[in-house]
Amino acid sequence: MRERLTVSFIAITLLMLIGAGLIRSWVTDSDVRNAEREDAQATASAVAVVVADELAEGGAVDEALLTPFATPRVKLTYAVDGAPDVVVGDRDASDAHDEVTASVVVRGGGTLTVGRHHDESLEGIWGNDTSDLLALFGLLAVVSGLVGYLVARSLSGPFRQLAVAAAALGRGRFDLDLPRGGVPEARAIASALEQSAGQLRERLERERAFVQHASHVLRTPLTSLRFRLEELVDDPGLSLEARDAAEGCLKAVGQLNDVAGELVELGGRGVLVAGAAIPLRDLATQVAQRWADALDETDRELTAAVEGDIELVVTPGPVEQVLDLILEDLVAHETGSVRLVFEGAASRLRVDILCRRGDDTMGAPLHPVQDRVHTVLDSLGGRLEHPADGDVLRLHLPRR
Repeated sequence: MRERLTVSFIAITLLMLIGAGLIRSWVTDSDVRNAEREDAQATASAVAVVVADELAEGGAVDEALLTPFATPRVKLTYAVDGAPDVVVGDRDASDAHDEVTASVVVRGGGTLTVGRHHDESLEGIWGNDTSDLLALFGLLAVVSGLVGYLVARSLSGPFRQLAVAAAALGRGRFDLDLPRGGVPEARAIASALEQSAGQLRERLERERAFVQHASHVLRTPLTSLRFRLEELVDDPGLSLEARDAAEGCLKAVGQLNDVAGELVELGGRGVLVAGAAIPLRDLATQVAQRWADALDETDRELTAAVEGDIELVVTPGPVEQVLDLILEDLVAHETGSVRLVFEGAASRLRVDILCRRGDDTMGAPLHPVQDRVHTVLDSLGGRLEHPADGDVLRLHLPRR
């Protein structure tokens, strides 16, 4: 976009210069022709007086009389009935388009016509100095290109930011960095993206609430029924036929409980944004590469590992959003290197976060996680924990 706008600025500048030159040429040509016409009329009137005086004294009008008045690009013609015309001056100025004429009737007989050849050097758009003209055009092209680049950069900046935000939304992220100023069109697109992100976030929260509610609604009565059936099976006074029926019902309840668990789990496996899911190994690589550069500025390193099914597909946006917040805190408050261990499960993704401490051991970050991380995790259906079986900070997120 910047390149096209810059070229457009240069083209518009050159077209404006050419248009200004054409207007200048037309206006100048008109003014010059009017001045030449007035000059020809004045010359004709003055010479007519001389010719009339010569005729009054009985002299003859010939080339010798008129030649002193024939300046360059001027032709004088004296015509009288019954005698050949007397012509002096620029005899090549015969093109009616290039000649301005003025005629005066001479007192004493005849007509004096002054033809002034138009100065063609004034018809050019830019004059005759081509080298200076090219230098001027080049300078103006450079200036217009520089101005065009700066303006194009200012105009295209919000749209480049929108492109990054749209790509983040397509990956399932909701913390969009949107432009707040700029052209109205960019603000309108930013508002639409913000609204779309809010709708997707609400959808995710509704589905998570539905899964939790469905799990509770389905499993609670099944659990109560299972307990009741177990009591019946253990009742010594129950007949053999009733015990067999109770055991069959108990088995069916167990199957229903398993189906309910599978349905709840399937509800969390769907892809949040169609086409956004990527393999777990790609997600780990992208996160590690981006944050390794940030840690490298402070002479620290970040390493990552993937355990389990490395081809497991996950929606990257929510994972990146939470990890960005956590790693941002680690960069600001921790001093050692960082290690991330990704492990995918059927419906959940686990990420272990470890930092190198002063005694050269790896363990959970010492700085407490900020509240905003927990807020984002709650909205995404995830959680952070410090497991008892390891000195790590463990992140749990849905696969989607």
